[in-house]
Amino acid sequence: MAVWTVSYVATGNDLEAINRKLSDSTKAVVTFLKGAGFNEKDMAVQPPALHDASMEPREKDVPPPPERFRAEQSVLLRTAEVDLIKPALASASTLMVNGVLLTGGCQPNYVYNQLNEIKPTMIQEATKNARIAAEQFSRDSQTRLGKLRNASQGWFQVENRDVATPERKMVRVVVDVDYEIN
Repeated sequence: MAVWTVSYVATGNDLEAINRKLSDSTKAVVTFLKGAGFNEKDMAVQPPALHDASMEPREKDVPPPPERFRAEQSVLLRTAEVDLIKPALASASTLMVNGVLLTGGCQPNYVYNQLNEIKPTMIQEATKNARIAAEQFSRDSQTRLGKLRNASQGWFQVENRDVATPERKMVRVVVDVDYEIN
């Protein structure tokens, strides 16, 4: 699953003009995302946030900024179409050509949400590997490996494969297994 927040800004002194600019930017972002292959049902327009610079404290000799208002808004994309994200990111600058003033890193976040599908197989493999390790320990210590006394699933760790491919995940399970040794 990918979650991508495409944020943009409009500045000025006229709230009506700022609102129009945000509306135009929202339409442009939605059109861009649909053109990149994403479904509109996976998009959610977030409410705008308005900052009034005239309310900021400043030294008495410092003039107010030329633009009183700064409004930010975003479109949140939550999609299973993970493979469409990188090409869309690469062409996101076309939004700026169309007048959308992008803000922030606009970097997507990738979430692995299929742990339950792989969990049984991973636990089975980890338990098998724990048995192999216990047998090796038993041989090395010249003891006899007894029955399984206790086992617990432990925890799962999900990490990015590497910096260049955060959409690819590595999943690791840790199990605790206790055997009797005779």
